[in-house]
Amino acid sequence: MLHTTLIMYIFYDVILKSRNESRALPMNSYCSTVWAIKENYWELTMQEKSNSDGQGASASETMRLIERASHVMSSRQSNVRALAEPSIFVESGQGQRVWDVDGKEWLDFAIAMGPGIWGHGCREYLDAIHNQLDKLLYVQSGACQSRLEVELAEKIVEHVPSAEHVRFHLSGSEAVQMTLRLARAYTGKSKFVRFGGHYHGWLDNVIGGVVDPTANDLPYAAISDSDPFYTEGRAEHALEESFLIPWNDIGALKTLLENHADKIALLIMEVFNSNGGGASPKPGYLEEVQQLCQQYGVLLCFDEIITGFRTAIGGAQSIVGVTPDLTIFGKAIAGGMPLAAIAGRKDIFDLFRQNKVIGAGTFNAFPVSMAAGLATIRMLEDGGDELYARRNSLQARLEAGLREAAQANGHDLVTLGLPGNFCTHFTTKEPMWTSAEIGANADAGKAMRFRQGLREQGVIQGLGSRWFVSFALTDEDVEATIEYAARAMERI
Repeated sequence: MLHTTLIMYIFYDVILKSRNESRALPMNSYCSTVWAIKENYWELTMQEKSNSDGQGASASETMRLIERASHVMSSRQSNVRALAEPSIFVESGQGQRVWDVDGKEWLDFAIAMGPGIWGHGCREYLDAIHNQLDKLLYVQSGACQSRLEVELAEKIVEHVPSAEHVRFHLSGSEAVQMTLRLARAYTGKSKFVRFGGHYHGWLDNVIGGVVDPTANDLPYAAISDSDPFYTEGRAEHALEESFLIPWNDIGALKTLLENHADKIALLIMEVFNSNGGGASPKPGYLEEVQQLCQQYGVLLCFDEIITGFRTAIGGAQSIVGVTPDLTIFGKAIAGGMPLAAIAGRKDIFDLFRQNKVIGAGTFNAFPVSMAAGLATIRMLEDGGDELYARRNSLQARLEAGLREAAQANGHDLVTLGLPGNFCTHFTTKEPMWTSAEIGANADAGKAMRFRQGLREQGVIQGLGSRWFVSFALTDEDVEATIEYAARAMERI
């Protein structure tokens, strides 16, 4: 049976299955009874407004904004992981907390799904941005440069094991596509390998499809309505640019390379599968992957868009001790400003120098983002190991507190992840090595009810049962979160 990626296993198992099987979902006063996400996002939010009005409550600013938005927008600005819950319209933030347009305080464990390593309102970081705004806002990226991009590239080369040369982009999705083009040009081969449960942006050739267990020779992604990333409008042959195989299965990779290495330019993966529930690589797996790539002339790329600079200043690769040929960064690289980068071997990057590979972009090396990235790395340098150690200690306390709160209320809970980012799953099974394994063993319905309960308590959980921890997290935040989580556990 084709499995879904864990990013949306909650969405599929709880919402879509309930629709297909006509099962009623547990509801509470906070959530709408409308769960038809794929049909109409605003149906949910307008139903919520109707429920609120029917209870005699005066319209909140949130509900007024929802109504206004329904006249000019069809969905939130990112609907790749849409869930059936009303929007939170955020007005301001400080540390790990935000306040919405109605003045309600929230503990924010999404913090933009990864970029916000400093939390909200970090003065030192914001000052760097403000200072750059006063000096230089933009340059013509194809003709002019700023001092900042040179300095930032030097810092990345200094700290990241795989970085000999660097190229900047505005978003992770752009950087992924540029990496694919670069790999095809360098190797003269056309296809790439990706893994079930891993996420590399929203473009046609990398989003969606599921691992096909019936594939005999060419393991292309299968099209399935059980795929949470299924989209209409995809280019007809886009999914045939890559092979999609199970992660943490060295046998599957070995078989693929033995038969088709002559077609494969690049292998791309997350080092830790944050987008697939927080699964870690099996001991020795990354080393074997690297060895096979070298043996068969395939470039190895680590997608560190989530892990880069958040997990460690040298990225997750500095923790696992495996150096890829190419690395993609995004999110935390600029602490919250839009920025992405490709780093890797000089001989590969020489294709840019020779103008054999073209990569244009109005906002490549955007000076304000360069200043934000440079400030971020300098602040990480200044904080040193103590900065990461303090954050990691608070995260460990939070994870332990969540597990204890679950146990006290009769639930089994495991936490999976890495420093700066972890996932919670209602199950007794450990370890779990793939998104499919997590999806098969974790209680998705309970996870959804827990998420609802957290929102009632004023806690924003990242999508996919994820928790992003910033350097601004405090002891008070940890204790409050554990208390609110315990209350939510009582009701699931």
